[in-house]
Amino acid sequence: MLAAQIRKAAIFTLLILTVVLAVDYLLNGVLFGPPGVTYSPVMTIVITLLVSPAATFYLIRQAARVEAYQASLATERAARLAEVEASRDAAEAATRAKSEFLANMSHEIRTPLNGVLGMAQALDARDLDPEVRQMVGIIRDSGANLMAILNDVLDLSKIEAGKLEITPIDASLLHTVGQVQALFMPAAAEKNLNLVLTSRLPTSLRLRHDPVRVRQCVSNLVSNAVKFTHTGRVEIIISLTNEGEGRSRVSIEIADTGIGMDTSASLRLFEAFSQADASTTRSFGGTGLGLAISRRLARMMGGDIVVRSTPGRGSVFTLTFLADTASEMPAIPAVGNRLTSPVRLRGARVLLTDDNAINRQVVRLFLQPHGALITEAANGREALDALARQPFDLVLLDIHMPVMDGVEAIGHIRASSEDWCDVPVIALTADAMSGDRERLLSLGLNGYVSKPIEQSELHTVIGRVLGAPVSTAVAAPVTAAPSLDLDGILADLDRLTG
Repeated sequence: MLAAQIRKAAIFTLLILTVVLAVDYLLNGVLFGPPGVTYSPVMTIVITLLVSPAATFYLIRQAARVEAYQASLATERAARLAEVEASRDAAEAATRAKSEFLANMSHEIRTPLNGVLGMAQALDARDLDPEVRQMVGIIRDSGANLMAILNDVLDLSKIEAGKLEITPIDASLLHTVGQVQALFMPAAAEKNLNLVLTSRLPTSLRLRHDPVRVRQCVSNLVSNAVKFTHTGRVEIIISLTNEGEGRSRVSIEIADTGIGMDTSASLRLFEAFSQADASTTRSFGGTGLGLAISRRLARMMGGDIVVRSTPGRGSVFTLTFLADTASEMPAIPAVGNRLTSPVRLRGARVLLTDDNAINRQVVRLFLQPHGALITEAANGREALDALARQPFDLVLLDIHMPVMDGVEAIGHIRASSEDWCDVPVIALTADAMSGDRERLLSLGLNGYVSKPIEQSELHTVIGRVLGAPVSTAVAAPVTAAPSLDLDGILADLDRLTG
């Protein structure tokens, strides 16, 4: 390195000396030299040789140091970029692993929970004595609480992964909030609480908002208000502020006369997995996710959730979000009685495909009282064989199955050249992560119902797929009194002749 720098200094010195001598000769020997005096370059050479090598060597050394520093910076930058990329890859891998874990856990939990809640719903439809009906109610409530916890964890995961989206539609805000009030009226009545909805909005007012997420936020707030209020009332107050350009700011206050909280507890309230204090969890239960998720949802909708509270005097939670004025769409008249007459499943040939016998039994209990003729299959291959043997009006298809899963089965059905290639197919699946519904519908499925299966939701989706709502007239509780069961006789005749 030093020898190379010396060689560079010598070369630059010779170049400098050549230039200096040429300039000096031009100036002092030709243009401005005294007459009669012979030009001598000795002094110029001596001065140049004394100054130039040292200066040149210094500059070369400094340049080498700058280059070495720049090279070290480039090396360090490349190393840090590699570390950042490795950290990013590790974070993405961790996110994927967490999402896969949650998806697997959701699937594994939902499958047995489907059996628990399904059998509880089937029992609830029977003629039970009050004590047994109370036990069944406890089973359903406990299962619903477990589902709420599972959904909260999944929602938080979706929000953190940026996969949860707000989907605004034109809907009645009063109807959205009124559903929440109706849902919690029994719980409030059990505690002798007045649950009141106050609003000056016209009942016909429609706003463009996401009713599912608004209902989720309001449900969390009302649920907490009822839970933490022992006496008095819980009031839901709706107001609207015009923001201009067809946009409004909706404010929904939930005021209670409950236990209240101090300022420090209020600050911790919206943190994930946090409650006001440890005694709150012990006394009232809960994961502490509801408010954290609700605030994030509110902010995604252009608003927020804030709280005012005084210990012993209750709390006021205020949910705000932005909503647009609903677009005026002309009503589309129904064609004939297609959308108004109920679909009776009596005689409908249903192919039920699921590898879990309990899940098949649950669906059978939901549909057989309506007279559906059910054929069972344990995997996609058996379903295809059944379709080849006889015609069906509807296929209920699980997604995760051995031998042939639902994705492969629907592919074979839609690609078939047989008449049953366009048979209506509804997915009954424990896949409930973000995007699962859209992914499955894009494969050619006509409907989607997630497990645990709600009987009413299954009937609604079947009605939508078949063109009209499923009649629930035959789903009345079974009574012990002897009577002529005409529906049952007709169902038996259908099975014998089917």
